[in-house]
Amino acid sequence: MPRPTGRGIALLGLAAGTYLAGRVVGTWELYLLAFAFAAMWLLALLLVGVAGRRIQVMRKLEPSRPVEGDEPEYTVVVVNRSWLPGLRLVLRSPLTTLGAGQVESGLATLAPRATQVTCHRLPRVNRGVHTLPSVELRAEDPLGVMRISRGMGEALNVTVYPRLVVLRSCLFFPESEGHRDWADRRGLPSPGASEFRSVRPHQPGEPLSRIDWKSTAKTGILMLREMEDDHVGADITVLLDGTQALVVGTQPHSNYELAVRVAGSIADFALRSGRAVNLILHERVSKRVVLTPDGSGRRTLLETLAAAQPTAMAALTSALSRLFAGDRRLSGSGSAILVSLTLDQPVVRTLADLRDHGIRLVFVYVSGPSFAGRERPVGSGRAARVGAPAPQSQLPFETRALLLALSAAGIPTLSLARGDDLAEALSGRGRGRRRPATATG
Repeated sequence: MPRPTGRGIALLGLAAGTYLAGRVVGTWELYLLAFAFAAMWLLALLLVGVAGRRIQVMRKLEPSRPVEGDEPEYTVVVVNRSWLPGLRLVLRSPLTTLGAGQVESGLATLAPRATQVTCHRLPRVNRGVHTLPSVELRAEDPLGVMRISRGMGEALNVTVYPRLVVLRSCLFFPESEGHRDWADRRGLPSPGASEFRSVRPHQPGEPLSRIDWKSTAKTGILMLREMEDDHVGADITVLLDGTQALVVGTQPHSNYELAVRVAGSIADFALRSGRAVNLILHERVSKRVVLTPDGSGRRTLLETLAAAQPTAMAALTSALSRLFAGDRRLSGSGSAILVSLTLDQPVVRTLADLRDHGIRLVFVYVSGPSFAGRERPVGSGRAARVGAPAPQSQLPFETRALLLALSAAGIPTLSLARGDDLAEALSGRGRGRRRPATATG
């Protein structure tokens, strides 16, 4: 419903005052002025009430699936479907969940049946699945007498993917280096241990990482290379710890956001090297997603991690045994990589028990204290690994003792802090650091 502005109230008061002056003085010209002021007020009311409801607003984000840290372009399209004279418009778009605050667009008078497009370059966006509320439209007549405010358009859902590190090699999968990904690109430099066995027709549902393109070109059908390789194809389980009480920092600078990037980068490497990945999210309601080693598996990985939230109320130790219970993929050739915010004695005991039951484990600890302040901790910039000296300011004595206990139990361990180079740390290329034993065989 249109409402008068301060200027509209003043105009209505002027009309009433002129009319009263006309009654007192008895001059008919004052009556005409009073009626003219009142007519202006009524015309503004009619114009805003009718034309304001004929405004349509559409919006989009480009790219539609941005990556964390991108600066996407936010486009708003305003269409005036009325034949009446145009209104002055102000559009407010709340974008707070994206980390971009609020975008306000002021438009000059929009002509009848006209369209106007405004574009804004947003600041860096945060990872997550964001629901942007309707645009708040404020329309005024050209004289600013009447105003109408209403929500326009539907809520806009925006998915922002995490920014993963594309690894050419991985500290935990040395045997996977040298394999091709599903697009048949050589991204992993060192030679693998696979031996060629035969070529056979590709069956629906099988991964595309071993397609023999020469045979495919000759026969006209997809042909698959069979390899003597006990490692590629073995399932990898990646568990992401989302214990709410242990989150330090705020998005995008928190230990949980770093843990998401670490878990996603490791899973992405495993998918590209031809392995299926069993992704487990420790949240209020635990999620388990099986990712296939092809393009759709990577899309599912990005979608799943975009929606991941640190909502787990239960301690990680109470969930580890339940999450791993009955998972046959973890026995034999399978491996489990735990990207954790938690490091305490119960976790060490639980992981040691799982290791004793034949589960191959890797423990990646994301340090929370490094995100407690704005300043980058002294000694950060490289991952601190078991077996290598770590500055006291980077890893407290208790933390190093627990990591050494895990190492003594035969569990390879990696610790990461704010400012670490993930590509260097996860590929084991850190200068002056020794490479720990890996957990996959």
